[in-house]
Amino acid sequence: MVIADRFFPSTQRCSRCGYVKTTDSYGGKMTLQGDSIYHQHRTYRCYECSFVVDRDDNAVQNLITYAAGLPPERATVQR
Repeated sequence: MVIADRFFPSTQRCSRCGYVKTTDSYGGKMTLQGDSIYHQHRTYRCYECSFVVDRDDNAVQNLITYAAGLPPERATVQR
C-alpha cells in the first residue's frame, strides 16, 4: 500500500500532461465547490493541454501514477 501525502494535488494535477492548477479559469482561488462561484467541478479541464475528463477519473489516474512512481506526463486515463 502506498499513501499519498495529504497535500498531493490529485484533483488539481492533469493526469495527461502533469500541469497543476493553482487558480481557476477566472484567476480566483480553487475551491472544492468549483471554479469560483461559476462552475461545479464535475469535470477536470486542463488549462495547459485542454484535456477534459471526469474529475474523479483524473484524481484516480493521478493516484495510480503516484503509486507506480511514474512521472505524471506518462499516464493516460484508460477505459
